[in-house]
Amino acid sequence: MIFHPSRSFRVCPEPIDHGRVIRFLATVRLLPWVALVGVLGYTQLTAVEGMGVPMRAIYVFIEPSLAQVLSMWIVMMIPVGLPLLYFVSGLTGHIGVALTGGASRSIGASMRACGYVSGLVLLVIGVVDIPLYLGWVPGPVYIGVLGVQLAGYWGLAGLALARSHQVSVARGIIAALLPTLMLGGVTVARASLELAELPGIEVPTSPYALP
Repeated sequence: MIFHPSRSFRVCPEPIDHGRVIRFLATVRLLPWVALVGVLGYTQLTAVEGMGVPMRAIYVFIEPSLAQVLSMWIVMMIPVGLPLLYFVSGLTGHIGVALTGGASRSIGASMRACGYVSGLVLLVIGVVDIPLYLGWVPGPVYIGVLGVQLAGYWGLAGLALARSHQVSVARGIIAALLPTLMLGGVTVARASLELAELPGIEVPTSPYALP
């Protein structure tokens, strides 16, 4: 799928077996998620009461206690958001193909293409989430790693959509822009709750915030 995407997506049997794609995504994404939940649970049990929390750039806009609760809620909702991400990315990719000249296959084919391609990105994001939530990843490093992953996703998703619908690669690249932006926006929004520094936001001088 990664080294020969044209061969992988040129054959697209209908009806699409969405369950197979979601099982694949769950396998590569939920294993790191289970490890993350275990690490966060351990750190929570061993935390000292009454201590401040490390300062985050997002605390300029959101209260620290609210940001922490929101961050933990998002982590726990990752299994629910996985099929939602699969559906929405396929929908936006299909809209892109339709707007650039029409789609020759069903929306399910677009969901299959974007879903399989997102597996590698979700795996990397899941692994990086562990040091991210432990506060070990600087903001610029995380943005750089995510940018590389999104660039690869954009190219592979464009090729996957092009081969699935039998259209030109240029049309596929244009159509893949929407799901790429959506995936990047959702990931950055989630990570901003944990990153100590964000581009363009001045971090408060105090190293700790009161919970």
